Amino acid sequence: MLTYRTPVEVIGAEGLRIVLVQGLPSPWGQAAKTIFEIKGLDYIAAPLVPAGENPEIVAWSGQNTGPVVAWADEKPIDRWIDILYLAERLAPTPALIPADPIERALMIGLSHEICGELGIGWNRRLLMIAPMMTAPEPPEFAMQLGGKYRYNDADTAAAATRIAASLTALAGQLRSQAVKGVPYFVGHALSALDIYWTAFANLLAPLPSSQCPIPDAVRPMFVVTDPQIVAALDPILLEHRDRIFAAHFRSPMEF
Repeated sequence: MLTYRTPVEVIGAEGLRIVLVQGLPSPWGQAAKTIFEIKGLDYIAAPLVPAGENPEIVAWSGQNTGPVVAWADEKPIDRWIDILYLAERLAPTPALIPADPIERALMIGLSHEICGELGIGWNRRLLMIAPMMTAPEPPEFAMQLGGKYRYNDADTAAAATRIAASLTALAGQLRSQAVKGVPYFVGHALSALDIYWTAFANLLAPLPSSQCPIPDAVRPMFVVTDPQIVAALDPILLEHRDRIFAAHFRSPMEF
């Protein structure tokens, strides 16, 4: 069971630490935490309060968002790929990055379509905050996210098309694997890409409350309604999400 320590305790601790957004299923944090757990890595966690000032975390990491990960006396990191490579370094097995260079490039490239700048998560954040950012007085929480994701009209207008294109690519990759009888995105084994998709799918079609207990007042924001995205959300993607979640994630999710 996830037990939060105070930010001061986590910052001053040794070993592996992570700062997670509290009360919401931030997919970057959920993916990082699940990767640690699959690898059997012990960690302690501190909460980041959404829309809060979080002064200790900001002073330590230089940012007011999560996740933030630190190992021993190394500098805190926050990029998804840096967190993944740290996990691979600390626990090489089970490997979540393919050894084959072509498979590795494909896995990292498709993971960027989910986790990276202008990927599914980034574009979905733009769409989620757009109604608030266009209000006469945007709330502070939206302003914080708008700054992180460099909110602008052009990228927001293109976000749905970009998400749909990424979903189409992911579905095509799963179908090509299914023809070979392989139940994973890349290669013949579980990779970080399977974990990322499972975590980030909650930004489009969240799991039921029994598995992902998003507050009722917030849950509608996580349900995508844009027809272009809905059309691209191939059933094979959600079937894959459900299977990987059942096999590798905590249920219910903890955040």
